[in-house]
Amino acid sequence: MIRYINKVKWVLAVVLLINTSCSDMLVVAPETVWDVDDFYNSEERVEIGMAGIYSQFAKQNAYGGNLSVYMEYGTDEGYYNRGWDELWAVSLYRHTTNDIHVSGTWRQLYAAINNINLFIAKIDKDAFSEERSNELFAEVRFLRGFAYSTLVSLFEEVPLRLEYVVDQSSNNVAAASLEELYSVIIEDLEFAAMYLPHASDDDYIPGRANKMAAHGILARVYMKMAGYPLQQTEYCQNALNHCDSIISDGWHGLVVDADTLGYRNLFLNYIQNKYDARESIFEISFAENRSIGVATSGRIGNSNGLAFAYEDDGFHPVSKVYMTVSPVLDVVYELTDKRREWNIPGMRYTAGGDAQVVPTLLEATYTAGKFRRWEPENYEDLDIKKGKDDQVEPYILLEKVEQPSKNTTGINLPVIRYADILLMYAEAANEINNGPTQEAIVYLNQIRNRAGLANIEDVKPGRIANKDEFFLEIMDERLRELCFEGLRKHDLIRWGMLGKRLEFLDQIVRGNEAFDASKTAHIGFLRAVNNFDPSKHLSLPYPLQEVTINNLLDQKSNW
Repeated sequence: MIRYINKVKWVLAVVLLINTSCSDMLVVAPETVWDVDDFYNSEERVEIGMAGIYSQFAKQNAYGGNLSVYMEYGTDEGYYNRGWDELWAVSLYRHTTNDIHVSGTWRQLYAAINNINLFIAKIDKDAFSEERSNELFAEVRFLRGFAYSTLVSLFEEVPLRLEYVVDQSSNNVAAASLEELYSVIIEDLEFAAMYLPHASDDDYIPGRANKMAAHGILARVYMKMAGYPLQQTEYCQNALNHCDSIISDGWHGLVVDADTLGYRNLFLNYIQNKYDARESIFEISFAENRSIGVATSGRIGNSNGLAFAYEDDGFHPVSKVYMTVSPVLDVVYELTDKRREWNIPGMRYTAGGDAQVVPTLLEATYTAGKFRRWEPENYEDLDIKKGKDDQVEPYILLEKVEQPSKNTTGINLPVIRYADILLMYAEAANEINNGPTQEAIVYLNQIRNRAGLANIEDVKPGRIANKDEFFLEIMDERLRELCFEGLRKHDLIRWGMLGKRLEFLDQIVRGNEAFDASKTAHIGFLRAVNNFDPSKHLSLPYPLQEVTINNLLDQKSNW
């Protein structure tokens, strides 16, 4: 990930220096002091700075935990399964203004923004060619636009900071309007789309920002602007245009194999840190950061992974799973959909070393397989017996590390995939044309065909009959294709469908033959349904600490 890593021995020290905002946090005086005013004057140094910025997005308070797992459930996709506590309060709609995930995410994203603003202000442009300067600015502006688009999706109106923090007074910034925020986000991402390298360029570094990633995030931003809370559907045309820029470019595409294992192989790449930039347009990297001495790791495939309880004196991919798959997913998948057996395989590995089929959809161990760290060596050994077999059944460790951690993983997280581009195009075209266009149907079918399914017009012609039916199909298809990637809650909010889908979840859970109202665990699965308040939970409150120290930021009225 770092071009000149072999030339520098002091990467970690400098990254830590860059990521420290207050001098009084340094308890030991460094032997070498770098003056930030003249630091960014060489390729080696800008790459060190860039590593520090990227690492901010991979930390636990960003996409290492909060934005990939802890805050992203409590939908028709899945729910927090510990009925005796409320550790994932945001996913239970029990959070307060002092919630650690809310405040941690706010701090982490603004820390990234501050580092970006410092980079922009302090880079020595005379040390680089105009072309290289534009590329560097494009990369950090992509990341700033990405950070602000995430903040706006979570909190709506937030302070707009375009200069780095100098002292405490710099913190006193009022919340900007959504129009002001989106104007800056779009300007940053459009600049990035103009000057970033293409993922096909010879010198492109996998895992870094690229031209089509900027178009993809722009499309997502415009789709958000078209939905709640702005409800300006005319922006669907902008989203479609950016999707079309990627599609017509012709380089990106779906991972497709003759044996219909393309979807499986795509996610094996994430699990094993293999970059395939053709479908994975932009992703958050973890293992690569650890290899350069920057301590980042994620919860992807652990807290929201495939249940694995076996331990002995060796190292095993123990998954302390806190998220259970919603039985809604079992309803929306067609029986022959290859994605079903990968995403929700309904299997577990017990403490006794037994690979089992999970007996019901309402078991806490009915967990997600998308970012699985293991699978049985022989699927025919799966059974539904409870208890310990005579021998430990063999399994395959999919995460390619020598010593897998019990608590964290190095599994990369997709941010924008080509499949998402196709689905956003189809959704936007449906809105613009008051019904699905031929292109929208073709793009939907590309995703279905990769999953081993027939064209939609052949099996579900009613779903392409009109605008409303096609939207319902897109809503379900995004769940089938993009589940557990941190997108579902944001989709449901922009569609104005979160409350309705929670009601549907309630019906499906209570209607399951295994449901028992006397079981605390089963009632616990419905806490998000019972706690959800549409007047409060379509965006997050401002962190208590922030409104305390920012004299110009008032808490939202309903908090």
